[in-house]
Amino acid sequence: MALRLRYEIDSPRRVREHLHFVDGAGYFFFPGVTAAKGTLAVLEIDFTQTDQSAHLRGTVWTNPSGGGIWLELLEAERCLEKLETTPRGARRIATDQLVLAEAAGFAAVLCRLRDVSAGGARLRLEANDAGPNGSRIRLVLPEAGPTGLQLEACGHLVWTRGGEAGIEWRRGDLSSRAAVLRLVQLADEEWEGARTLAHPPTCRCMKDQKPPPVLLLG
Repeated sequence: MALRLRYEIDSPRRVREHLHFVDGAGYFFFPGVTAAKGTLAVLEIDFTQTDQSAHLRGTVWTNPSGGGIWLELLEAERCLEKLETTPRGARRIATDQLVLAEAAGFAAVLCRLRDVSAGGARLRLEANDAGPNGSRIRLVLPEAGPTGLQLEACGHLVWTRGGEAGIEWRRGDLSSRAAVLRLVQLADEEWEGARTLAHPPTCRCMKDQKPPPVLLLG
């Protein structure tokens, strides 16, 4: 499972002063943590002003001699831009759960969730396994519910892009509510013990001073 880290800061604008962008990827320093170079990582950024969050995925890029780690976070710039222009609703939780996804008219495919919320989910699924937008899709969990029946969450496809698919749960479907609650619960459990840091109020950016340029050496 990927290394899980959480950072609390007031706004997306503020976090941009601590992310260094190169070709869309963001480089972020997280102190007080050690991890091998290349370790998979997920950084959850909680924005205290808006009660929203973003999940940036990537790897440990390097380990400075003074401690801490630099993270290389793929598509960080696009993720922040989308968050700034399209505020999100229900809280999303990054997760690596395995589910069996079956779109209407297609064979079932074993794949991983990327994030999940009470409103929908994002998963690793190619477009040719998901069908057109609006297609019905069923996610089967590898466990049974209290009644002994297999837990299944039903919804419809909203988008596909870059090997990922976004789905929205079917509103009013009582049979899949237990499955959705279980997915959210399991995702929360993955974050138990995650290292959490808060943006320090004494940071130079709080005084509207730009941080010094950072030279990233591969």
